[in-house]
Amino acid sequence: MPEVRRSVCALDCPDCCSLLVNVENGHGSKLRGDPKHPITRGFLCGKVAQYLEREYSPDRLLYPQRRVGVKGQGLFERITWDEALDTVAGRLQKIAAEHGPEAILPYSYAGSMGFLNANGMDRRFFHRLGASRLDRTICSTAGMAGMTEALGVRYGTEPEQFRHARLIIAWGANILGTNVHLWPFVVEARRNGAKLYVIDPRRNRTGAAADKHFFINPGSDTALAFAMMNVITAENLHDADYVEAHTVGFDALRERVCEWTPQRAAELTGITADEIVALAREYATTRPAVIRLNYGTQRSERGAMAVRTIALLPALVGSWKDVRRCAAFHLASLSPESCGARASRPAAEGVGS
Repeated sequence: MPEVRRSVCALDCPDCCSLLVNVENGHGSKLRGDPKHPITRGFLCGKVAQYLEREYSPDRLLYPQRRVGVKGQGLFERITWDEALDTVAGRLQKIAAEHGPEAILPYSYAGSMGFLNANGMDRRFFHRLGASRLDRTICSTAGMAGMTEALGVRYGTEPEQFRHARLIIAWGANILGTNVHLWPFVVEARRNGAKLYVIDPRRNRTGAAADKHFFINPGSDTALAFAMMNVITAENLHDADYVEAHTVGFDALRERVCEWTPQRAAELTGITADEIVALAREYATTRPAVIRLNYGTQRSERGAMAVRTIALLPALVGSWKDVRRCAAFHLASLSPESCGARASRPAAEGVGS
């Protein structure tokens, strides 16, 4: 009988699949998802499902190689590890001696999200060397800032709660392409009568499968969110009790969105005023409703503001008070404060305009 070992996919992906690996004679013989995991539930993406084939592929690079000939020819020769280390170390020492260690920029991030591989050993080395320091990611910094500004913490709906939703809005999120383990919960919700709407500039797999696709102009997400707030507050569709008890800055926000009429937003977003009004009303009156907000939304000139504004919508309509917390899901990671918040209070207090 093969030995079964547990592992986890460490790639830069929100799903973080739980793995089971059969090991025979020191080699992995079978890789599969753990069916007992509550989120990934036994299935793997196409990339990870083939990991054993890649692990033992004869084409896998196992030794250092040095380019020979003209760059671009693809000609390399095998060298020893000592030669490789001496070459790299010598080059770094030469640059540091001639130009100072800050002339070295360690441009790297997280192909693997393991703590040592992604967040540990390389930084210790480059800090000791005195190399320039790099903001570790431009991937999600703006969105994290916007989310924290809106909620006070990086706080989100658990993926498994999506099954309870009656309305799911994939806002800049191609769930089928980039968050595949969330999709079964979306399917489950739709079987129970939920609707799936997509807000995205281009047709993707999720949009093709959705009940409705809003083709928003790139970079105009803030305008749409403001216009939705305009409708919600003007028609008193917001949760006044929740807003009073758990948010700050509502009066200023209400005044701010007055100028963002659906007609004005329509000119910027490419979505008609009637569609904006209908979307705002449906979002505000459907319980539970959840927004899956992904990284693309923040990657524009005012990306942090877009995330911040969209993140205010669940607070405005009181979505956080539901025990199922179908509100918003952007960045899956949680700060220590938010872990405490989840245990001690149903809403993220301190939501501002």
